[in-house]
Amino acid sequence: MACNHTIHHHHHHFGWDRSIDPVLSVSPGQTIEVQTIDASGGQLGPDSTLTDLGNLSFDKVNPVTGPIFVEGAEPGDAVAITFLDFKPSGWGWTANIPGFGLLSDQFQDAALHIWKYDKVSMEPALYGPGGKVPLKPFVGTIGLALEESGLHSVVPQDGLAVI
Repeated sequence: MACNHTIHHHHHHFGWDRSIDPVLSVSPGQTIEVQTIDASGGQLGPDSTLTDLGNLSFDKVNPVTGPIFVEGAEPGDAVAITFLDFKPSGWGWTANIPGFGLLSDQFQDAALHIWKYDKVSMEPALYGPGGKVPLKPFVGTIGLALEESGLHSVVPQDGLAVI
């Protein structure tokens, strides 16, 4: 599918802030290819280890790509986004980060699992002998800058992702 625009992965920032200049201005109905980086902000990769997880800087987690200015949108409007396609990377990660997340009081040891899968067939990822997990593409975090000035975290206070 041909897109009207592309935003590359280096156009990211680490919070909602209405003072950040848009990298793109679009009219309603236009299509955009958005190239993103993972939730670690590129700090983890397909060959990462538990040591890399221990060196994770929370100042660089949960990046958001953009911002995008939607022509004609006014404060208080609802903006509808339709995702037409996903281009998976072939890898992903799951981690237990001590002191972070919903079950941090029950799982206190650090753990990291790197998932590798066929990005064309999207066959379920293997989680060791006999364990398969079906893959479902995840959009990540999207939203609109808050009316209040200043930088606002995209990570919810309780450490859970907002879907």
